[in-house]
Amino acid sequence: MRTLAPLVLALMLAACGDSAKKENIEPPTPLADFESKASIERLWSSSLGDGAASTGANLAPAFAGGRVFAAGLDAGLVAFDASNGKRLWSQEIEGLTGGPGASLTTVVVGSIEGDVYAFDPETGESRWQARVSSEVISAPAIDDNLVVVVANDGRTHALDARDGKQLWAVDRGVPTLSLRGNSVPIISGDRVIVASANGKITALARDDGRVLWEQVVGVAEGRTDLERMIDVDGRIAVQRGDVFVAGYESAAQALTSDGGRTLWTRELSSVAGLAAGDDAVFVVATNGELWALDRRTGGSLWKIDILAHRMLSAPALIGDYVVVGDLEGYLHVVARSSGELVARTQVGDAGFGDGLVVADGVLYAQNKDGALGAFRIQ
Repeated sequence: MRTLAPLVLALMLAACGDSAKKENIEPPTPLADFESKASIERLWSSSLGDGAASTGANLAPAFAGGRVFAAGLDAGLVAFDASNGKRLWSQEIEGLTGGPGASLTTVVVGSIEGDVYAFDPETGESRWQARVSSEVISAPAIDDNLVVVVANDGRTHALDARDGKQLWAVDRGVPTLSLRGNSVPIISGDRVIVASANGKITALARDDGRVLWEQVVGVAEGRTDLERMIDVDGRIAVQRGDVFVAGYESAAQALTSDGGRTLWTRELSSVAGLAAGDDAVFVVATNGELWALDRRTGGSLWKIDILAHRMLSAPALIGDYVVVGDLEGYLHVVARSSGELVARTQVGDAGFGDGLVVADGVLYAQNKDGALGAFRIQ
């Protein structure tokens, strides 16, 4: 019989709206001393006031056009100069819980009331406001023409990036029990890739929302709804025409983006999700193990457990390294080739969720208490 993993035993269940904080039944593995083989240069830092820890939202920075956009419950939406951290503009937004998502022409965020707000990325001037079916607790996906928002009731909304007009909406449903959160969708060519709380990953036609293909990630097992709960809330990836996904109490899986054909499956539970490179896929397991899997076969390249039960963030890839954050605000830098821990620094004292983003060779990290930093790894 499967048991609910310690990391998510106290995660918020969408069905009952519980906002309790995550707790570890297993104590976090103590951090051990190690020999640093890389250096982390802090370029700048800032604070966004209260983070999103109390709301269950997963606020993460976004990068576009030399600017970093970040959101906080107190600060609202803030635009920074990516080179030096100077604040360029800010917008107060009540109930901000999702985003931001950014392109060269538009930056968007969502609210707990289901409102989606769009702004000019250069000036912060309001562009438009739209309403979707439910609260928005993950970042919208955006390109020059399309904004895709996953609402917490399981509906995916496609909005025109120019005026916010709804182009289509698709309801994939929400099971009786699910984790509190939504995976960020991906716009990839002529399709939109969406992972759902029902443990499915779906490819939708960009133009009209038609279901092109759908796959269940792993197999639900057990005698109760709790034991059979599978969910995909963490980061997914599209790399070289393939889709990579890892779900809670299910599996890590590679699929073809054109037809959803399974390339490989590996039994591996994950809440945080994964990052995909040219040769390897890096998965943060529910128990805090960090895995490197061969991108083509799913075979294990290495695994480290020195960060077990530290509630790791989604991984981020930067140069020769993979970076994860933990529940105490530490960033851990690991060599992609070997799994060796090579550097460590701290950003505040709270966890990160999905708050690590890499752009132009710089790591931008935002924790759940609103601390934001920009780092370069040498």
